[in-house]
Amino acid sequence: MDSPTDVVSDRFQEGEDGTVIDRIRRLLWVKQDTWQMTGNWMNWVQVRDLSLELNKQKFAGYKDWRLPTAAEAKSLASKEESNTDHMGQSIGHVEFFEPGFGFLYWTSDVKNKTQAIRFGFRKNNQMYDDIYRTSRGSTRFVRDIDKKEGLI
Repeated sequence: MDSPTDVVSDRFQEGEDGTVIDRIRRLLWVKQDTWQMTGNWMNWVQVRDLSLELNKQKFAGYKDWRLPTAAEAKSLASKEESNTDHMGQSIGHVEFFEPGFGFLYWTSDVKNKTQAIRFGFRKNNQMYDDIYRTSRGSTRFVRDIDKKEGLI
């Protein structure tokens, strides 16, 4: 049974090894984003390569970490909750995740092999950007939860 400190809402639950369980969307998120993990801004290619490295290392016991879709990234935006980005600015992002993250998330949505969607939490919008552009680029890795895993 979940203790009150383990389940903050109906949607999110503290996972093991630096993860967060999204009970509604059946996703497992890395609690820190790539900026918090590395202290570096990254372009889309670097973020993708970091996900491959986490998979080689079996981060938190899994080898299927990936970039979120634009819809998954947007699902972390919140009009009711506020969190703090890396510059200390209050933005609409679910509170369950550690403050101090990047406010622009690269996503897995790519077009023409050279552009990917970045979701911006400050303006709650998405835009296509060059996959080689580093400018404040970060993401939060995610994986799908299989029903057989028993996490939910």
